[in-house]
Amino acid sequence: MYTGSLVLKSLSVVDKWKERRNQGQGPLFDSIKTILQEVPSWILPSASNILFWRNLVVAPLTEELVFRACMIPLLLCGGFKVYAVILLCPVFFSLAHLNHMMEIYNRHRYSLLKASMVIGRQLGYTVIFGSYASFLFIRTGHLVSPLVAHMFCNYMGLPVIFVRRKGLVTLAFVAGTVTFLGLLFPITQPNMYNERTNNCRCWQGSCSWD
Repeated sequence: MYTGSLVLKSLSVVDKWKERRNQGQGPLFDSIKTILQEVPSWILPSASNILFWRNLVVAPLTEELVFRACMIPLLLCGGFKVYAVILLCPVFFSLAHLNHMMEIYNRHRYSLLKASMVIGRQLGYTVIFGSYASFLFIRTGHLVSPLVAHMFCNYMGLPVIFVRRKGLVTLAFVAGTVTFLGLLFPITQPNMYNERTNNCRCWQGSCSWD
């Protein structure tokens, strides 16, 4: 899903290298060395930023513990069907992000309508991601996979689908999406991640996908 975004970031690095080369700053090896030396200057400000820790560590960990590790087993053991859980949990997960509306409204000075539109798009995205994270948790029986996916998605933001004059980005997005859908079930087979699913009535019922 993020192939287009990754290609766009790669093209940005290539453009920087071309710019340095046009400025006569040495061959390819020297340009790569210079770019790598700048990496700490990108990382250190983020490490001291409280929003960085909130968005990439605290929020993913707490949200996955509540909305996946705690909520999903209760719903499954309560008799809810797997597909119902995958659709229901993301709704609660999405509603938990309504607090961002006041943040956007006050910080960015948006009108109430514009803030509502921004939050509406974010809520729609969180429903889609929440369904995927719930799917991962139920299929694998582990919290690690949805947690890593959550951190990665928070870091990347919304996937880049189209960039003007860069058809390669759109092509990469389409190819990545097709590959993602094709591998979704094969690489999340429960027996690849959890050998003890048959010891629990709830996990056995959900992982069999009958």
